[in-house]
Order: sequence, then structure tokens, then C-alpha cells
Amino acid sequence: MPGGFIASAVAVGALLAAAAHHGGTAVAAPGLAAAKAIAYARAQIGDPYQWGGTGPYVFDCSGLVMMAYRAAGVGIARTSGDQWATEPHVSGPQPGDLVFFAGADGTVASPGHVGLVTDPARHLMIDAYAPGVPIHEETYGEPGSAPGLQDPVGFTDPAGGS
Repeated sequence: MPGGFIASAVAVGALLAAAAHHGGTAVAAPGLAAAKAIAYARAQIGDPYQWGGTGPYVFDCSGLVMMAYRAAGVGIARTSGDQWATEPHVSGPQPGDLVFFAGADGTVASPGHVGLVTDPARHLMIDAYAPGVPIHEETYGEPGSAPGLQDPVGFTDPAGGS
């Protein structure tokens, strides 16, 4: 039966996408909320960093991802520490997930920096990194990543897979 085959193929695809988000290796296309958040963040590339900034023309790291998800209709906490504490943690990042890095105290207890994953296969994120560095897309978790971005603490999924 052709209809049964198509339904089975769709079910297998959905299972593979779900498995990937929870530790597998396949990367699924972002859901609608994640895609909107990425589009918002991408539109801010080139805007300046400002500590405490939540837009519309200056951002800090957590302000950028908060406003990106607000533009997608998803409310998240204001600071990176609260974002880490309140959003569902995932082990296999997908586009639109948040990636966290050790805080100013140098530990992972309360992450102090966050970026928005755009391409997990290439370890790319959009982030508001530091004063004097405009919002841009850069690598994370790689030896050549900017200082502090080589060793992510972990990932969260504010979009809940949507």
C-alpha cells in the first residue's frame, strides 16, 4: 500500500529528528519559532554590543536571544543564567537552540554567556560577544573559537522543538 509506506516514512523521519535533538547526530531543519528567532538575530548582525542591551539597536548576549525569541512569539528569561536555569536542556543542538558558556567566575555553575545556534554541524552561532565587537556569526566549541567559546556548558531549546 503506497499510503502505508508514506505514513511509515514520515513516522521514521519524525523519530529520527526527535532522536537527533536528544543526542543523535542528524540535524533537523529548525521549527517555525526557531527559524523566526534565527531570522531576527541574523537581522541584527552588525549592531553594536552593549551590556544590558535589549534592542532595538544594541544588545548584549542574553538580550539578543531574548528578543529573538520574543519576535518568534516565545517568552524567555532576560539573563543567561536564568535562561540556562529555566529552559529545557538538550544534548544534541539544533538550529535555534541556545548554547551556553562558563560565567565570569570561570565555572559552569551559572553560565555567563549565551549564543543562538544557527548551524550545529559547523558549530556556528550568532552572538553579541563583547564591547567593541558587533553582533556576528561565529564558531563555538572549536579550538579556533573566540576566548571563552571553546568549551560550551550545554544547550537549551526555548522553542520546545517548534
